[in-house]
Amino acid sequence: MKKGVMIAVCSVLTAGMVFAWGPKKSSAKTGSKIVIKMGDNLPDRKNGMGAVIETINAEFKKTHPNVEFVTESYQDQPWQEKVKIYATANQLPDVMKYWSFPGMMQPLVDAGMLMPLNKKDFTQYKFMAGSLEGNEYDGKLYGIPMSADMWVMYINTDLFKKAGIPIPTSWEDIVKAAPAFRKMGITPVVTDGKEGWPLCELYDSILQRINGNFGHVKAALDDRTEKFTQNDFVKAADYIQKLVKAGVFNDNLTTSDYGDARNTFGQERAAMYMMGSWEMGLATDQAFSEHFRQSIDVIPFPVIEGGKGKATDTLAWYGGNFIISADSKNKDVVTEYMKLLAKDFGQICWDTKASFPCVSVTPSANDTLVAKKLLAIAANSTSTSGTPSLDRLDSVYKEDEQEQMRQLCALMVTPEQFAKTLDASAQRAFDSK
Repeated sequence: MKKGVMIAVCSVLTAGMVFAWGPKKSSAKTGSKIVIKMGDNLPDRKNGMGAVIETINAEFKKTHPNVEFVTESYQDQPWQEKVKIYATANQLPDVMKYWSFPGMMQPLVDAGMLMPLNKKDFTQYKFMAGSLEGNEYDGKLYGIPMSADMWVMYINTDLFKKAGIPIPTSWEDIVKAAPAFRKMGITPVVTDGKEGWPLCELYDSILQRINGNFGHVKAALDDRTEKFTQNDFVKAADYIQKLVKAGVFNDNLTTSDYGDARNTFGQERAAMYMMGSWEMGLATDQAFSEHFRQSIDVIPFPVIEGGKGKATDTLAWYGGNFIISADSKNKDVVTEYMKLLAKDFGQICWDTKASFPCVSVTPSANDTLVAKKLLAIAANSTSTSGTPSLDRLDSVYKEDEQEQMRQLCALMVTPEQFAKTLDASAQRAFDSK
């Protein structure tokens, strides 16, 4: 009965979709015009990345005056639902923005709905190490990333100076510095532990710093050739608990939300803030004092003494991936459009601060020290992680990993219990694919 209802609902939605797009056979040209159907999750076309896309579209039309863009845009979740409907009806737009997460993009690849790209057409644009590879399946490139998020450590240089402590490069440095900061009434490191996902990013990063390879967590999730119960995975969990016991993190780690952690750092009650590159705006945030804004800096995620991971190995994932429908009637034109996206999107985004680019860009004279340092971290990355662990399987696994990380950091479970529970969740999610 449920199946019948779902079919009926999909039929109604599909009918509405076909009306919106028009019959498939008329999607290529209208007279001498080439109509490019475009879809994305950027409904605001006057600000942010939506405005960047409109700028690039206008530029493309200067050299392709016969091209007309017809765009359909929704917020994230509605757009994901729309794509499912369009895929079911084999009516994907010519070019669209979508996520490269295996659980989202791979079904489209497996169904033959996406057009493979020539990787050589895009390597010239200086993408971050590993960013293009996040869109590869079976050795073929199916999309190009537009933006990046990196996991880093923001620091208050003045607090380090007052404590007489050098800027850390390793977690052992931070452990040694913790007592001095605590004596000053300063928390060494703050982050948002209540929501769970930052703790998952911490786990991925610590695991890599121990074994030197982001590929292990992928293997434990994507094809289950490795297990969370293996030594390095348990060792990473144990290392995190040792950091908690050493007083490295905020005392309210598992109950502190995003705003609390951010404000604690911004009010100079914490020496370090573990968060993503999107927080580069802290350096210009008028809600905090000028003294703070002059004291903020950023460093790569610290290494672990004796570990195999390097400071240039960056936990970074990529959004804004653009892909081409295998059924597009205008593949050559859309491929030229994709090249323009690869060439200009990053720099325009950086200049307008719409997002953090995943390609090398030229900083401007007005960029803050933090912004320039983040660009340097990206440019100097020798490897990147791609999709983090919590987004590699289904939503149930994501919730399980976040909850297990909260329990681990609250010292409610042992590293071995954490590993066993997480591995069971991963197996369940893998079996249900």
